Amino acid sequence: MEVEWNKVTWYSKIASIILFVLVFYIGFCLGKYSEQKIIPDSSPVQTSSVVSQTAVVEPINIVSYTCGAGKVIIAKYFQGESKPAPSPDMPPVPGGSAVLYLGDGRAFTLSQTISADGGRYANPDESFVFWSKGNTAFITEGSPNNTTYKGCVVASQTAKP
Repeated sequence: MEVEWNKVTWYSKIASIILFVLVFYIGFCLGKYSEQKIIPDSSPVQTSSVVSQTAVVEPINIVSYTCGAGKVIIAKYFQGESKPAPSPDMPPVPGGSAVLYLGDGRAFTLSQTISADGGRYANPDESFVFWSKGNTAFITEGSPNNTTYKGCVVASQTAKP
């Protein structure tokens, strides 16, 4: 049996091209899926206080944080009106909020709370708290508050006018 080397080379070239295109296509599809799942777009968030009245609220800032252990936080910050202080010796209650997208696929909408320094955002029972100050941030979860995202620093940000 005699081997025709020209045919073997031709077949291997075709097989290599098909394999390359297939691997490229699978990588492209997986990249699009992970981009949609982890990193949100910068589209506005719809909120409504009355079902018949819907307003579009634009974030004032979108910040991406990289944290220790390869974790990622995307934060969309929203401005709101402060509420009067509950008592004369207390500061006014901030009215802002933040929508967080975590690298593990979870998302949270948090209200801004009183903080002595920096920004503090929490859910109603304060079992999830996001803290930010300058170019750093961290997250505490549960009771007692365990720091689950630490060593977070700003990777990129887009301030909206």
